Amino acid sequence: MKLSELEQKKLPFRGSELNIKVVRSPFSFSRITQKENLLTINLSSIFKTEEEQVKEAGNQIMLWYKSQARRYFTQEVQSEKAKYGFSYKEIAIKDTASRWGSCSAQKNLNFNWRLIMTPPEILRYVVCHEIAHLTHLNHSTDFWNLVEKMYPKYKEAKQWLHDNCNEILSFSL
Repeated sequence: MKLSELEQKKLPFRGSELNIKVVRSPFSFSRITQKENLLTINLSSIFKTEEEQVKEAGNQIMLWYKSQARRYFTQEVQSEKAKYGFSYKEIAIKDTASRWGSCSAQKNLNFNWRLIMTPPEILRYVVCHEIAHLTHLNHSTDFWNLVEKMYPKYKEAKQWLHDNCNEILSFSL
């Protein structure tokens, strides 16, 4: 892939799309900034060949996606904690092949970073689903009743994930 091809791609992000702009930077580090629907990748001048630049841009995009996912999930879990008063140990952002999230018996919440590509209502459903596992470590009727209490439109969100999972899980640059 060439940089010009990368700049033609649209990045899915929270239910919309971001345009990509690549800028050469005189600094020894690369960084990404987002303003509205534009993601600007400032590539360090240490990456000389176009192949190195494309690889670095891809790495920066993945790091950006993961940091956005961590920020979002932490904020959303904290918001739900204020409403429902549960406790959890840690939040981890993972790259799982088939799971959107999980909750361990040790009360660790795990979320797939690729969820940051989905609309906000889907993100919120997954948060509520995993939070419900803090009370019910199963998929019993009590569990689903709690999910419904926290997120009444959970069935629609669950269906959306089912319908769109292949596209999201197979995303690559």
